[in-house]
Amino acid sequence: MSEFTTPTTAAVLTPPARGAIATVSVQGPEAVALADRFFTSLGKIGVCDANVGRILVGHWQAEDEPIGEELVVAKLAPELVEIHCHGGVQASQRILKHLASAGCQVQSWQSRTTSEHADAIIAEAKLELPQAVTSQAALHLLDQANGALTREIVTIGNLLDNANFEVAQEKLDHLLSLAPFGRHLTQPWLIVIAGPPNVGKSSLLNKIVGYDRAIVLDMPGTTRDVLHATTALDGWPVQFSDTAGIRVSDDEIEQAGIAKAKVALKTADLAIVMHDATDLKPDELDQSLKELPAALHVVNKIDLADDLQVPESGEMLATSAVTGQGVPELISSIVSHLIPNVPQAHEPIPFTSRQIDGLRQLHQQVQQRQIDDALQTIQTLLKA
Repeated sequence: MSEFTTPTTAAVLTPPARGAIATVSVQGPEAVALADRFFTSLGKIGVCDANVGRILVGHWQAEDEPIGEELVVAKLAPELVEIHCHGGVQASQRILKHLASAGCQVQSWQSRTTSEHADAIIAEAKLELPQAVTSQAALHLLDQANGALTREIVTIGNLLDNANFEVAQEKLDHLLSLAPFGRHLTQPWLIVIAGPPNVGKSSLLNKIVGYDRAIVLDMPGTTRDVLHATTALDGWPVQFSDTAGIRVSDDEIEQAGIAKAKVALKTADLAIVMHDATDLKPDELDQSLKELPAALHVVNKIDLADDLQVPESGEMLATSAVTGQGVPELISSIVSHLIPNVPQAHEPIPFTSRQIDGLRQLHQQVQQRQIDDALQTIQTLLKA
């Protein structure tokens, strides 16, 4: 293969898990020759003789192996062949081993994706797409894979070339405002449920996620560690954390749980602070509202409370984790707090730390009218 300046590479494109079909992609000047070396079609047609687009069924077998594997080979281009074998790791790895023994370079699907795109942002979008856990998140990443963010950055560069600094800065302001949303397309929003012991935190978590993730006992201090549950609310990925009840305790294990609860509160995108409808203390409630004004405050156990008086100060929701009353309204409020403005379809959105850091640097350079540096930053953002 040394006579070729472009190497022939092979990569598994399907996830490394058990499945019906695994796909190995072979690309490069010797892709067809390598396929013909190990593959014999049932119709006795070689891959080299097949037309582009032809699908062949046959056996894949090395010379020293007594038994081959029945599979499908597709000739997608003069230098691109896909091999579709039995799912799982062993079959695809066996094919890679054969190809490597004949001089083919084995690479990861990530390396293959990066090498196929000169545009770094499009490559990053395609690398991030498998990490999207909801269809809505994937659609926004797909827009970036189709060039939405690239086109916007190119537009900003054209504005700088024409000395239209104000509009360029406005566009950068808007992109950076979407950065938290973009990062959460592959990383769930973190929601911490906090409050005193036995207020129904674990019961509420179980009601929202739809299964018993947390143990529920009528005993203060039951939850000693931070329990996590990932789900989707209105199509957006979120991770709930059920924390230990915050109170004064002499129990060392419970104290450790309370300490973890306080740390989780500091790192959360949203805190849900729960209160007991059967034991509302106005003074403590007012103090809680003042200490965590950005939190969602929830009065739980309304099914057990008579003459419930919900304070008018601050946002307060009433729920019953047992009957489900108020839970749909709580979910809607959570989503509106996390994502007050959902980006439109095809809107450019930065979604990696590299992009966000580069846009912040670009914003500063535009503010200081460092145009040459700004244009270089744009090139860095776009080039793989």
